[in-house]
Amino acid sequence: MRERGETIVGSLSATGKDLICLAIPAGGGVVRPFAPAAECDRFGLPDHGLYTTFSEIETPVKNDTDAVTGNIDVALGDRFTLSSVTGYRTNKESVRQDFDASSIKFFDTLRNQKYRQFSQELRIVGDVTDQLNLLVGAYYFDSNYQIDQRTTLGSALTGGAPAELRQYVDHSSVSYAGFADARYKITDALTIAVGGRYTHDKKKIFNNYGRIGALVRLSQPNFGYQDCVQVTGLLFPGVPAYGPASNCSGEVGVGKFTWRANVNYELGAGKLVYASYSKGFRSGGFNGRASGPTSLGPYQPETVNAYEVGLKADWLDRTLRTNVALYHTEYNNKQEEIVQPSPPGSSSPQETVVKNAASARINGVELEVLAQVTRSLTFRSSAAYTDAKYKRFFNDVNGDLVPDDVSTLTLRRAPKYQWSVGFDYAHDIGAGGFEASTTLRYQSAYQTCITPARPAIIGAVTNDPRCLTSNREDLAAQISYALPLGSGGEVKFSLFGRNLTDNRGLAATLPVAGLFTFGAGRPPRTYGAEVAFKF
Repeated sequence: MRERGETIVGSLSATGKDLICLAIPAGGGVVRPFAPAAECDRFGLPDHGLYTTFSEIETPVKNDTDAVTGNIDVALGDRFTLSSVTGYRTNKESVRQDFDASSIKFFDTLRNQKYRQFSQELRIVGDVTDQLNLLVGAYYFDSNYQIDQRTTLGSALTGGAPAELRQYVDHSSVSYAGFADARYKITDALTIAVGGRYTHDKKKIFNNYGRIGALVRLSQPNFGYQDCVQVTGLLFPGVPAYGPASNCSGEVGVGKFTWRANVNYELGAGKLVYASYSKGFRSGGFNGRASGPTSLGPYQPETVNAYEVGLKADWLDRTLRTNVALYHTEYNNKQEEIVQPSPPGSSSPQETVVKNAASARINGVELEVLAQVTRSLTFRSSAAYTDAKYKRFFNDVNGDLVPDDVSTLTLRRAPKYQWSVGFDYAHDIGAGGFEASTTLRYQSAYQTCITPARPAIIGAVTNDPRCLTSNREDLAAQISYALPLGSGGEVKFSLFGRNLTDNRGLAATLPVAGLFTFGAGRPPRTYGAEVAFKF
């Protein structure tokens, strides 16, 4: 894959909340020493002004990915199959971004990153008896990424001449796992299944942010460690806000056993009810873009307990299908990206820290309906309701060094309502096949960030209203024609349109330490053409 583009961000900075929009009363008017008035207070305008940009630099993106996957299946007698899945991927990326989204030199970055990964899975699956099916396997994963980032700070931030920060990161990760799953058919209608997996992860990081000085040991004996070497002087003499620099390394290892169980009962031909439980985890690790020891980590694994019951059923001679699921999910040691004030003497006024700061629960229901109207035409629809809440969440979001109970805040990226309707049409025309499809999707508003209140009010915490997306509808359609090429080959020509109603609005927002706030808009109406080959 070869991608060439640019990063686009919109200004959501506000007067009285962000330094870049500072307004000083003078001579019966207002003086703005940084961003012009037209680049401030755009939240509330149509589309929040996200589709008008003010960047003073070019912001190119280069993203090159090469990947190969190999699948091998070998029959072991009449009952068992040995499968091998091998994957290798490399990525090289260069991203320039003007985070302050203004026409002045304030805060921008150039990040060059290299990544590679290798994975190998082996598994054997088969019927031990007519009632018992067994799967056993092993998995190996190895990855590494390197980041070289330059951050340019304008004179408004340094108090003098513009300055540049430099960061180099080298991170490696190795994971091993063994797993097994057994399904037992108690009767022709009733089947139970149990599976387990043991995973061991090991991660290492080296993070250089400036120069090397005296050794500082930061010990976290219960989960990993980090050693940091810090310079006692300042990166920029006379500018205390931007020193000291750090040179940190860390290592963490953790093993976890997870498991699942489910039961299926067939009510009749094409009708199945089920119940399941599964326990999973998200690995701990380090923050690869940390700007100092306190934001590097490590953070611990996040665990999840998931419960689900449902019905999958075909009706009317298999021309109508309904799938219904109800679920309850519990998160413990939940990893949260916390935006908080930096410790005194840090290289920036704000840092993003990953903490095991919360627990949460999510309840929901999902419904899917498919109707085969004719041999060529299928209608489909789906709907989902999600109720997501924090059970516990403590974090210092106001900079008073006292943990605040913020469990009343809204969980991020958890829309309450979602639905879709659409159809697929397929019919042979001439030597090839014609296909057409369209889908209308709806998604209710949701929060995208949790940050300190601005202006800071001790003890008062809230979701920033600038981080709230709007309700959105997205209409997409595609038509295509496929021609056979012989020997199983095919060429397909397609025309597509996305967001055909041109529904615009907020996709993501991040207020940065009271300095500036930037956001990204959803892609507007888009048309395209595609040619695909199968051989």
